Amino acid sequence: MNPRFSEFIGVDFSGAVDAGRRLWVAIGHPEGDRLALRQLMRGSDLPDSGTARERALAALAAFLAGRERALIGCDFPFSLPRELIAAPDWLSFATGFAAAYPDPEVFRQGCRARSADGERRRRTDRETGTPFAAYNLRLYRQTYWGISRVLAPLAAESAVGIAPMHRHGTATTVVVESCPASTLKRLGRYRPYKGRGPALAGVRRSILAVLEDAGLACPEALAAEAIGDPGGDALDAIIAATAVWRTIGAEGRDLAPRDAVDALEARVYDWPSN
Repeated sequence: MNPRFSEFIGVDFSGAVDAGRRLWVAIGHPEGDRLALRQLMRGSDLPDSGTARERALAALAAFLAGRERALIGCDFPFSLPRELIAAPDWLSFATGFAAAYPDPEVFRQGCRARSADGERRRRTDRETGTPFAAYNLRLYRQTYWGISRVLAPLAAESAVGIAPMHRHGTATTVVVESCPASTLKRLGRYRPYKGRGPALAGVRRSILAVLEDAGLACPEALAAEAIGDPGGDALDAIIAATAVWRTIGAEGRDLAPRDAVDALEARVYDWPSN
């Protein structure tokens, strides 16, 4: 039997006004027991893209929709805690998201109004140690633009699944939630690595070495690009691609929801537990 997935993609997402400059995409193909990194690019380098957010995110959604037999890890929250979701299922929530929340500020205010006793986290956030709640001040724009401009249009594509909530078993290309911070915690490498200077570049180099020990094959030119990116965003895209390859694999392990909570709140695929 042929493996389900022949390509693994990591997306370091951005909801910034100049998202095309800040988001990165890493693409790898399995070769034996290794994941061979083939491409590493900024969002602005995608077909029909640019630096402006609306154009870059539309280009990202179109690019991902056009992949074949791909497993894609994106590092933004795919959902909210179930007590904050009024929709009957995740698909209704995602496709109605932009209508329910016209802009990121309305989104955050609405979530805070329904959780006056403190920020609520999803079960998967607690399990994997994600740094922030989906509507935290530092993350809510990522959540808003990711769901409204990437997941909602992808959910309308018949060949694309969004696991574990939507068409996880039948789609030829599947998108899952990843979190590089959670992956680094699993690997015992959660320490500052974003910023300028030789010390932080050295930390990025050491993280890449850990990924290579775990099966990543990274050409020297792409490694230099990731290490030389002071924001750490290029490295985050590589972490996401490697994490979903290791966690889910070419055969597509664990894409089904474990229960109704997964089916509504989504699940972070960070790293195999064994």
